[in-house]
Amino acid sequence: MKKIILSLAAVLAFALTSDAQTRKGTVLLGAGSSLTESGWMDLKITPKVGYFVQDGVAVGAMINFSNETEDKTAYELSNSESSIGVFARYYVSNNLFSEVGLSSVSKSDELYGDIKSVGTNNGNQVEVTDTRVIEESTSSMDINLGVGYTIVWREHFAIEPFVNLVFSNGEVKSYDVANSKVTSDDVKGTNFDLGVNFSLFF
Repeated sequence: MKKIILSLAAVLAFALTSDAQTRKGTVLLGAGSSLTESGWMDLKITPKVGYFVQDGVAVGAMINFSNETEDKTAYELSNSESSIGVFARYYVSNNLFSEVGLSSVSKSDELYGDIKSVGTNNGNQVEVTDTRVIEESTSSMDINLGVGYTIVWREHFAIEPFVNLVFSNGEVKSYDVANSKVTSDDVKGTNFDLGVNFSLFF
């Protein structure tokens, strides 16, 4: 009987603590990472900050920037990714929440390859091959619709697993080697995104 009472008390305390995290005036500081495109050893962290405008309702902003450089003897390759956006979160219950977000995402990847062009030699047209760094870029506007669950630990810290449905609409620019020109293509897509947030409430 004593164990049952202690267990009920622990559950009640957990519920009250979770409810306290989402009261009006609370500030949310978090860092989220997608596990769909990266593993635990290669997390892409996206910081976010939010404010509870009323009990159970928070609005905020998120921003992310990453850059990787590969230094070769004769050239250097750089890959970068940046995103900035806003989000709104609504707690359906003490722990279960739904979230909607809108973000602008840009990616740039550099490759080292051959570029063919037409030149002249003694008045004759010849094909010239020049090896250089080629850039490919993607820009999109993403809409995220998701649900998550807040697991509170030590009052102010929480782990929040989530799943998002992501709608993307954007443009891809790449170099067409065969026609020696930069091409642009529209891209649209829908995919599920599984991840986890690490959040502080204060």
